[in-house]
Amino acid sequence: MSIAMVIYIYLLLGIAKNFCGIIKSFLVMTLYLFFTVVEVSPLFYLLGKYQTAIQESIFNLISLLFIYCLMVAPACYYLGKVKIRELQRAGFFLPRR
Repeated sequence: MSIAMVIYIYLLLGIAKNFCGIIKSFLVMTLYLFFTVVEVSPLFYLLGKYQTAIQESIFNLISLLFIYCLMVAPACYYLGKVKIRELQRAGFFLPRR
């Protein structure tokens, strides 16, 4: 998950450096859609693999979602704390006015 986030961030920065306008928007949206599939696919895999255990107890579902959050947390920290300023300078994740 963290590797996917690092690749996503560097691709965003590369797109911002080399493209502008509608081409930049199209490439960023395509990249976002691909990244979303990569980011959510482990959750669907876990849900499918442990489907019978999840149906037995809601505690199992909560545990699985907690584990997934632990898997995603380092990537979110990297985006939110380490690279956010660089991405904002490139025009992404700008604060609302």
